[in-house]
Amino acid sequence: MIINVRLNQKFQRNHRGQSLVEFALLLPLLLVLIVSTIELGRLFFTKIVITNAAREGAYYLTMNPSDYDPGTGNAPNAAFAAQRDASNSGVSDITVTFTPTTSVAPGEESVMVTVETQVDDLLLLGFLGELFSINVVNQGAFSLSSSVEMMYQ
Repeated sequence: MIINVRLNQKFQRNHRGQSLVEFALLLPLLLVLIVSTIELGRLFFTKIVITNAAREGAYYLTMNPSDYDPGTGNAPNAAFAAQRDASNSGVSDITVTFTPTTSVAPGEESVMVTVETQVDDLLLLGFLGELFSINVVNQGAFSLSSSVEMMYQ
């Protein structure tokens, strides 16, 4: 009976050390999975924000076609509407482009608005870039764009 108790205590002591070693080996992998999940969520959120900003700019331009200047290919109020929508959601640096470049009039069928942005400081690429020699263009910036085509009514 006494021998069984001593063997159980010795056996439990060995398992505690083994669990600690297993946890230390798996912790970096778990941290990489958590950080990559957060980064992908941030990229998807930014993609949704710029898509909504492009929708807002296209909607404004279809309701106010005289805002488009065919000489410069720009619609300042529609661009402002898209930038305001994006900045309200936390994305402040966007580029707005418009198509068609000739004219926007009620006789045209549709207008296309493209919104582009750069997502900086990708944490996962910053950690793994040096470890695995990943070459990232533009110092960790990831380019996202979204286009929306809207028909005139």
